[in-house]
Order: sequence, then C-alpha cells, then structure tokens
Amino acid sequence: MDPYQEHPVTLRMIAEAAQVSISSVSRVLSGRGDLSRETRERVLDAARSLGYTRGSEMRGRPATLDPRLVELVLGGFDGAWTVAVAEGARRAAFRLGFDLVLTLERDDPADDWPARVATRKPSGVILGVINPTQRQLDELRGLQIPLVLLDPRSDPGGELASVGTTDWQGGYDAGAHLVATGAQSFIVVTAAPAYRFGRAREDGFRRAISDLAPTARITRVTSQWSDVVPSAELRAALQTGDLPIGLFAGNDEMALSVYAPAARLGLEIPRDVRVVGFNDEPGAALAGPPLTSVRQPLQEMAERAVELVRDLRHGDVHAHGRVELPSRLVVRKSSSP
Repeated sequence: MDPYQEHPVTLRMIAEAAQVSISSVSRVLSGRGDLSRETRERVLDAARSLGYTRGSEMRGRPATLDPRLVELVLGGFDGAWTVAVAEGARRAAFRLGFDLVLTLERDDPADDWPARVATRKPSGVILGVINPTQRQLDELRGLQIPLVLLDPRSDPGGELASVGTTDWQGGYDAGAHLVATGAQSFIVVTAAPAYRFGRAREDGFRRAISDLAPTARITRVTSQWSDVVPSAELRAALQTGDLPIGLFAGNDEMALSVYAPAARLGLEIPRDVRVVGFNDEPGAALAGPPLTSVRQPLQEMAERAVELVRDLRHGDVHAHGRVELPSRLVVRKSSSP
C-alpha cells in the first residue's frame, strides 16, 4: 500500500517545513502567483522533500475547469524565428479550439514566468528555446499543466515532450552540398554556448566531410548566436584556407556575417567562398548574393507542439518524447559557382 494513502502529506506539514502559513502553502500549490518567488521556492522545496503529490492532500475537490488556453513562452518577440513560431502556434491553437497567450521570459528573477502561468492555469505551456529549471518544472507539475519544449537548448532526455528539426541531417546535407560544389577546404562557424542543436548541426557537417572528402581540412570558428561581429579568427580562417572554401554556419546570422570580411580580403562569394547557413530566415533570400540555407519547418514545429499539448491534456502517454520534423536544404547563389 502507498504510505501516502495511510499518512497523506498535509498542507500543515508543508507549512511547518517551509516555515510559512498554511494559507501561503495553499496559494502556492493552487497556482496563485501573489507570493514572492522566495516563498514559492521554499514551499515547493518542502513539498518535494515530503513527497507531496496532488493526490496526497485529500481535502477539497480538484479543479476541472479547462480554460482552453495554450501559453507560448519565448525570450523575445522581435526576430524572424519567433514570428514564424508564433504564427504556427496561433494557427494550430485556433484550429483545435484553443486561445493562444504569448508570455515573455523576463530577466527579472522576481518576475518568474511560472507565476504568471499559474494565475491563468492554461491547458498547456510551450517553451521556445528555453529549458525550465527544476523548480519551474515542479510548479507546473503541481498544477498538472502539460509542458512541451520547442527546439530546446539541451536534450530533455525523454523527461519532457519536445519538438525540433533534424539538425544533424541538416548539417550533413550542408556538408555534402559544399563537397559537391568542389570546395577544397572547409570552415564551420558555431557559437557559444554550445546548445544541443548547434552541436548536432556541426556533428552532421563534420560527418559529411569525413565521408565525402576525408582528406580535407576543417577549421572551426567560434562566434555568437546573435549580434554577430566578424572576428579575427574568422578572417584568419578565410585567409589560410585552400580555395574554394566551403563554409557552413550554425545559423543565418553567422553565415551572413562572413560576407563583409570576405569582400575586404578580396574573396568573392561564391567563386572563392561558398556559404551555407541554417534556419532560412526571410533575410537569407534577400542577401547579396542570396544565401543557401537549411530550412527549419518552424511553423509546422509550432503547430505540432500545440497538438502535443492537446494529446498530453487527454492523457496520451505516447505524446512524450521527441518529435523531429525534416529540415530541407534550399540552394541559392551563395554556394553555387
């Protein structure tokens, strides 16, 4: 027999362990976000250490209201990636009868997004390029709110449902394409921190070069994911590579940052340097020359995340795990001699 059925963990026990009032415990566990983050964390820590679950406290009736809301939590809403994701999520939410709420992950630790989510008790939460902390997970689990990760920065290891694209295959396709164009040496531009998807793209690219041009040299250049400034490391790699150089970057912004230093060095794209990016953001097709890029099906990924929220809400155990949608190489002038 489950010991918690004989001796259920009560709100009083949690209140004593956390050194707060019973009413404060009740507000935290019911998801009302009108307490400080420090108090909420103490209560959640105490509840977890005592083995509290939603079924442990036998008083009261569980909430059955489903507000038909899906929350999309993002770090910002000012880029092509987020515009595509928001549109895909909106389309799927409306098709499935949900309303969509856009929630910003703020830098202020006192304004934690789970508290705002808890006040609304949505049908589910989608986190875009965000990995929740253990405390944030505990808060959502205590409220029984399904959580889906969209393009997470690290591997959730099957603990949470996630949606992404075939990053490794996209990197491989980019490498195979550059080998086919006759590139004699290669540069891979990646970024710090080394997120899961960045590592997968680089690994796929390296495997393609190893398979198809095993004697070719690969130079690794480290950049930033955004606000990219061309580095001395990049200029040195462009100067020392055997022409033509095949260059693959982990996103389009890093790829486009190669154009200016290449021109200053007298190198022409695509004659001397053949460039491939990743994401295929709208600016890729407008570059001069237009950028070859691996396209992520961002809107479709967001739609699938909303569908997973629905499935998890209905108790579908098969909705856990990772879903990958295929990437596609879009060839343009930047890699076509």
